[in-house]
Parts: sequence; C-alpha cells; structure tokens
Amino acid sequence: MTKIRLFAALCAIMLASSLAVAQSNISVAFTGFGFDFGKGENVALYTHKISDGKSPIFEPGLRIGAEVYASPATSIKAVQTLRCDVMDRMSMSTQLMLRFRVFKVYKHSVSLGVGPTAFYRKSWSNIGGYVDDGIYEDGTYQHKIAWLSTELEYNYIIGRFTDISFAMTHMTPKGMGFALGIKYWFTRKSNKCGTCPSFK
Repeated sequence: MTKIRLFAALCAIMLASSLAVAQSNISVAFTGFGFDFGKGENVALYTHKISDGKSPIFEPGLRIGAEVYASPATSIKAVQTLRCDVMDRMSMSTQLMLRFRVFKVYKHSVSLGVGPTAFYRKSWSNIGGYVDDGIYEDGTYQHKIAWLSTELEYNYIIGRFTDISFAMTHMTPKGMGFALGIKYWFTRKSNKCGTCPSFK
C-alpha cells in the first residue's frame, strides 16, 4: 500500500496547488453504469447486477476532480472516485492525467486524458465463494495500479464559469464506466471568436 499512499499524496498536492493557478477548475460527477471486461470469475456473487452476465454493471458513486492548464489545450487533472462496487462494498480510485483538448466548437469541447490510476477496494476475500481473479494485490483493501488509463470527456458550457460534463473513464482495472456532472471554473480564458472551430 506504500505506492498507493505516495500516489494519493501526489494527487492531493496537485489538487491543492491547482486553485492558485490562473486557469483551473474543479468538478463533481456521479458514476453509475459501466462495463466489466474481465473474465467474470465472481459474477454470480455480484449484488449490483443488471443482467445475468458480467456486463453491464451498476456502481453508484462520486468523482471529484481538479484540473490546471499549462496551455489553452493541455492540462493536468487529478480525480478521486468513491463508489459502491458490485459487491456492495466501498471501492475507490485515484487518477492523475495529462489531458489534451481534441476539439472545441462554440460551447462544445472534447478532451482526452492519459495517465496512471490507483484502484483500491474493501477486500472481497472474506466473501463466501469468492475466487481470486489475480488482478488485485490482497490486504484489508485490495489494490492495483494501472500505469496507463484514459478518460474521454465531453463538456458543454452553460455559464461563464460552469460546464456540464459527460465522461467515459477507466472505472476498474478491467472495466470502464460513465460519469455525469458539473464543472466550475475559477478562471477561464475565452477565444476571440467564440463560435469558430478551434484546437486551442
């Protein structure tokens, strides 16, 4: 768990420092539906099942993020997620990303984030019938670091400092999920042409 603590500390420092930077924002989003691409060894034990198969799954939770821009099109973003997983237990992830704006047209924009994610969950080992899937390292909280994970996020401007966001993100080591939320900008630089297609 030492690597997890160091990783979380790095993200916390970035979150705190982002508030002092010229162009930065914070976001809050709700998670819910997702897809499990693992082998599904424990699917029969899932509490939050939508179908008889391993996908789709339902893991309600909250994502809190902070983002700071290095340029109009590139930023660093840290996200902390807390979810109630498919076994009805606490599950968390900490994600640190380098983000690139793919495009911006009028009030619409899409960004792609790439970086490591640390996953941890209250151990499933004491659940009757549980089969070790070989993904997590065991402990009171099972944990796993994925050194390459992604987030694809769509934003729509609804106010001078406010966006609505929809994201597809790396939700579990072997799965993806969706999040819907709101983003608040402390400061935001605007293009001279607000309706022109832009990659800046």
